[in-house]
Amino acid sequence: MSGTTPRLGLKTWDQTDPFLRQDFNDNSARLDASPAPFLCTSGSRPAWGPNQAGMRIYETDTRRETVWTGTAWRETLSAPPVWSGYVAPNVGMGHTTHVYYKLATFVVNRPGALLVNLAVEVAIQSIYTMNLHFRTQIDGVDSMMGDGGSYIRVEQVQTSGGGWQRSYMVPAMGIRSVGVGSHNFGVHVWTDAGGVTQAGSARLVSARGSALLVNSQDT
Repeated sequence: MSGTTPRLGLKTWDQTDPFLRQDFNDNSARLDASPAPFLCTSGSRPAWGPNQAGMRIYETDTRRETVWTGTAWRETLSAPPVWSGYVAPNVGMGHTTHVYYKLATFVVNRPGALLVNLAVEVAIQSIYTMNLHFRTQIDGVDSMMGDGGSYIRVEQVQTSGGGWQRSYMVPAMGIRSVGVGSHNFGVHVWTDAGGVTQAGSARLVSARGSALLVNSQDT
């Protein structure tokens, strides 16, 4: 009776049993069912059809691996997806005001960690000193890198009159582990007065950002 190889189970001749034609057919079928990535370049992809659905190629010039669905090329799950979002509330904030805005909702198809980068635009009246705090939110929870998130202090430059507004673009970053399913990211901004008057006036003009799905720490 013929033996088999340890990985693919291909039939081997053990010198005691004739190697039949069917054994060759069985080996060919098993190899065809377990193809390795096809080596090519981005300009020499094979012309595949429905029978090759699920097979992969490796492009030697781009070092990218893609999978054939039967009708189109798709990135493998090792290629990180990214989602973007934008809001322009232009909302006023007084002393000790908290505001929350969701930028995007999406579906994650594998576990990992969401790395969120935000750029937040604010405007502050010049007759007040204001402290502004910025945190990324993932699934409605403050998710920061470091202690306290991002922060700016804008000093008073006028003592009377209506004052003019100064605009600032502030970055904020956050990361949080997520599982398969629906998720979202957003921004949490709050203020506190930096002066003695306990008064202030600021506006959250806009916030834009992106979320990148990366691998969680491999332990």
